[in-house]
Amino acid sequence: MSTLLSDLDSSPAASSKDGDLVDQILKEMNGPPLPSASPAMISSQMPNTAVNSYSMATNTATAHVIGGAHPTPADFAAAMHSQPHSAGGAAYQEAPPPAPVQYRPSKRSYVQRFGEEFKIPILVSIIVFIFSLPVINVLFAHYIPSMILPTGQLTTIGLMIKSVVAGIVFWVLQRIIVPLLSL
Repeated sequence: MSTLLSDLDSSPAASSKDGDLVDQILKEMNGPPLPSASPAMISSQMPNTAVNSYSMATNTATAHVIGGAHPTPADFAAAMHSQPHSAGGAAYQEAPPPAPVQYRPSKRSYVQRFGEEFKIPILVSIIVFIFSLPVINVLFAHYIPSMILPTGQLTTIGLMIKSVVAGIVFWVLQRIIVPLLSL
């Protein structure tokens, strides 16, 4: 049987009853008492081989013994301040340093290197030239007449839209068209 927390608040507040309630809750939380385990029960429940299969090693640990002798503090100090040695006792030979990487000029021509270096600036200048042509302003006036002043110039909003369109054209050319041309 379980005791609800709501039942605890509704019960009369007597100190002896509170102590009894706490004891009852603790008993419920701990569950039924476990049967005491006697040595006779353990030996009858478990086979004898399982108990005896694990035993402590009685010999002395010798992992620190090197060459049949225990190292002394002087041995440790000498090992800390000497050159490293291999397990066989021969001196460790360091590998020669790697050869420095030599600069080799590329076999591309100057025109190819110039084209790769100035590919993006040339692309930007072509886009700016095309979007500066009066034909583009006429197209804006034809399709978006509210972006043109009575003098024929673009409004500030019109210039922003023209710049966004130029940026989109640049992105398409750089990310889609140029990689296709490189194949």
